[in-house]
Amino acid sequence: MLPQSAIGTTMRARKSLASNEEWRAWGKLDPLYGVATIPGHAKNAANPWTDESFYEIGAIDWNLFRCKWEHYGVSPGTCVEIGCGAGRLTAHLARYFRYVHGLDVSVGMIEYARPRMPANVSLHLTGGLEIPLPDQCADAVFSTHVLQHLPETAAAAAYFREMHRVLVPGGTTMLHAPLILWPHGAFGGVHKLVHRLKCTADRCRAQLGRYAFRLGFTDAPPIHVISYELTWLCRALAEFGFRDIDIRVLVGGSRMAVQHPFVFATKV
Repeated sequence: MLPQSAIGTTMRARKSLASNEEWRAWGKLDPLYGVATIPGHAKNAANPWTDESFYEIGAIDWNLFRCKWEHYGVSPGTCVEIGCGAGRLTAHLARYFRYVHGLDVSVGMIEYARPRMPANVSLHLTGGLEIPLPDQCADAVFSTHVLQHLPETAAAAAYFREMHRVLVPGGTTMLHAPLILWPHGAFGGVHKLVHRLKCTADRCRAQLGRYAFRLGFTDAPPIHVISYELTWLCRALAEFGFRDIDIRVLVGGSRMAVQHPFVFATKV
């Protein structure tokens, strides 16, 4: 069973997902820049994203990511992508997997992506915590630049449970998430305390940003970012029934980030 601390936070997370608000807003405001917030590429900026440039950076990233997943082990059957957004990577996943289910909380992003996806892609609107698919229907689960935008780690724990449910035995995950590893001893306790205070401040800042956007005081919704403590992440995945948990960091090659820490795991 999941550790007691994670159980409590998972139950709280199931009530709502506060971060849905900003992603639904980005879907209406600027679905491409909401996904790839690289300076200068907003739709009113000097060099706005075009379909060609937006999906090109998706192709570059997928070619980088795919090699890591193949080295770990992946079956090119059915893939579930959590947080598909406007389909930056979805279209390229569809060239590798036989079928792709893309999930997102934003109507605007899904509506943008739908006419641009190949025939072997289905897009699903979700509430942000569930995977609206049957048990054991997928060979792989993929997600990048999504778990970092959840309001708290409890939401990720809810997703881990759902990932395990929809994967076939032996199915694998490739999940991007910013990671933290605490030092040993007293310094570790200090770091944890500082991190908790920072997380509380960040949640307050994100909520204030939502209020400001609702009231028209800002032009853009907030983009909240969290990190995951490595020990907690590995323990939670193991408790939900994953094994062979492996952390691999891809450095360079992408315009989205200097480095991409990925968590690979296999369903028992």
